[in-house]
Amino acid sequence: MKRIEVDFNTLTSEPVDLVKLGQVGTPNGDQLPSLCEGERVILWEPGLEVEATIIYDAPAQYWMAKPDSATWRDVPLSTDEQANLKHA
Repeated sequence: MKRIEVDFNTLTSEPVDLVKLGQVGTPNGDQLPSLCEGERVILWEPGLEVEATIIYDAPAQYWMAKPDSATWRDVPLSTDEQANLKHA
């Protein structure tokens, strides 16, 4: 399963409850791995991950993902991640 680093804060913007991954032709969209609508992926940010299903909004050319609420997991931070958070 592909792992995609995300910002879970995008869950609260419209459309709510979807993680926004990026628009085709933008830096965020162009840095995504090859995706297919309906594909299962793992979304993560330091300390947290969830399985999700990819959604593609064709009119907006925007990739999003619907988290599976039963799969949220806390994951231990590496030493480097802990150090980065202390300096943020």
